[in-house]
Amino acid sequence: MYNQNYSSPTTLGIDERWERVLAYAFIWVSGLILLFVEHRNQTVRRHAMQSVIIFGGLALIGLFAGWLSNIIVIGFVFGLIASVVGFVMFALWILLMILAYFNPNTIFVGPRNARYV
Repeated sequence: MYNQNYSSPTTLGIDERWERVLAYAFIWVSGLILLFVEHRNQTVRRHAMQSVIIFGGLALIGLFAGWLSNIIVIGFVFGLIASVVGFVMFALWILLMILAYFNPNTIFVGPRNARYV
């Protein structure tokens, strides 16, 4: 199961497995770059799209909660939310890179047969 070769040609010439990991390497920024650069491999594009959606959304939530944490009365709650979002982003960053290396399936993005959920 772990020795299956999922590699197909990519625009950058990097092995598909490593390019899937690269989609998550710099959070949403590398996913956005790969969305614009990669045209040949749909699996890499799905991982890049998932990176932008998950980490971009969490970054916006964390940024918004961080701004609201400056309010005196309810700032503690929003500061706590921003901290939890930061921890979740870190945990997902590690988990998604590991999953992308070992399996071409995505969690949320793509056709039904190419995702976990």
